[in-house]
Amino acid sequence: MSMYFLLLICISLVCCCNCQENFVSVIQRLHQLEEELFHNKADMIRVEKRIRNIIDAVKTSLRVELKETIRDQVRETMSEIVQGETFRDTVKSEVVSGLRHVKRGYHQMKRQWHHVSRSLKDFQDETATFHEFVLEKVDLLNGQNTSDTCANDNFRLELELQTSNVSVTELKHDNERLLELNKTCQFKLSQLKTVLSVSVFFEAGDLGNSTSTSPALTKLVATTSPPVMTASLKTPRREEEKNRILIASIWSSTNQQFRQLNLHNGSLSVYPYHNLANVNCIAYLVKTRELLIALYNPYRILASALDTNQMRLLREGVGTYGMAVDDGWGVVFMGIFRPKVSITRMSTLGEDFTTVIDSANYGPPPRQITLDTRRKKIYWCNFKKLFTMTYNGEDLTTLATGSFMFAVTLDQTASVLYYSKGNELMRMTVSSNVSTSVNILDDMPLNMGLYRGIIYYSSFSTDAVLGTVNVTHISEAYSLESKRIKGFLNPYVCLIP
Repeated sequence: MSMYFLLLICISLVCCCNCQENFVSVIQRLHQLEEELFHNKADMIRVEKRIRNIIDAVKTSLRVELKETIRDQVRETMSEIVQGETFRDTVKSEVVSGLRHVKRGYHQMKRQWHHVSRSLKDFQDETATFHEFVLEKVDLLNGQNTSDTCANDNFRLELELQTSNVSVTELKHDNERLLELNKTCQFKLSQLKTVLSVSVFFEAGDLGNSTSTSPALTKLVATTSPPVMTASLKTPRREEEKNRILIASIWSSTNQQFRQLNLHNGSLSVYPYHNLANVNCIAYLVKTRELLIALYNPYRILASALDTNQMRLLREGVGTYGMAVDDGWGVVFMGIFRPKVSITRMSTLGEDFTTVIDSANYGPPPRQITLDTRRKKIYWCNFKKLFTMTYNGEDLTTLATGSFMFAVTLDQTASVLYYSKGNELMRMTVSSNVSTSVNILDDMPLNMGLYRGIIYYSSFSTDAVLGTVNVTHISEAYSLESKRIKGFLNPYVCLIP
């Protein structure tokens, strides 16, 4: 039994020794794994540093490449700008040289006219002398009744009359030729003035580069109307053409004669030159003295010289409730609802039709529109809001909200904006955009215009109302009594300065 116990003890000791050896080997293996992990971590750090260096190098190369690309694009843009400036300089030089040529021809025509006048005066003097000679001969013949003397004097008289007839014919021919030359010079001068105004518009504006404006400029010169331009240069403004307001009945399915309010005496008369139906709005071009008339059914925009019945088509398929003109730029801005709801611009000849901003996402179609030609800003109402933005469609801002907001006008001198909110006339200072109430009107304004401190407005009613409000001195009474135009529905007013 003791031997068996000893054998067990020996076996257990042998097992313990083996376990200790295995434990030592395990510990050594763990130390080895720990060293390998440390080395792997060091390798990973080195790889990470290498990747970061590669990324930094790629970023640097991309920055350099991007800078070179931007530099090339800037150079191309600058070259295009230089080309555009070269084109504008070329247009200027051609216009200036053309004006010099016309002036030279005009002065030459004046010299020829003076020469013809002197020749005519000399001829008249010679004719008077000849008449005196004839009278003397008649007196002499009365004293000496001889047939030979009568025959000789009769022959000489016939010769003098033939010479006089030839001189008169030549003078008439020279006079007609000078009149034709005068008309030609006046027409060329009007064309060059029109081209000069359009070139200034393309310099100041943002309506296209040099490559796109050249055909439009050529077409503008080709389509200039000689009779209208000649009349505008030669015909002085009559007294009754100044300081008046034209009134059109809009949305009328039957023809309605335009009305005219004479501001110097407050009288209302019939404007005899237009009798139209389906009128949406009207505007006035100061430079060319033309009316712009927007119609519906069918939708189109017409142009007519002031105080004439002749009209020409500018645009087809365009429906608008409001137009405003910047005569300095030669641009017409419109709030249109057809073919799409937007603020759109075009030239005064109906060309360069361009959408400034698509306003369909901002509510109903635009109504009346007015311009700040100094700051190049647009203001308009759309029944629920009053908006403003730049000529290029930037900085769109909502200035006021409400209901039945149709009319807006601007006092550029005082930097004050007037707009309607239902029957209430509101005043807003442009710098602060703070609105205050001016007056409660008897009727709801449809559109309005400001002239010498007085707002003239039209309103919705069965018998059209043309009202006035003196906004210079609010405490004073109206400068003119409001007038009702029987048979008119929803008038639209247009100032003709």
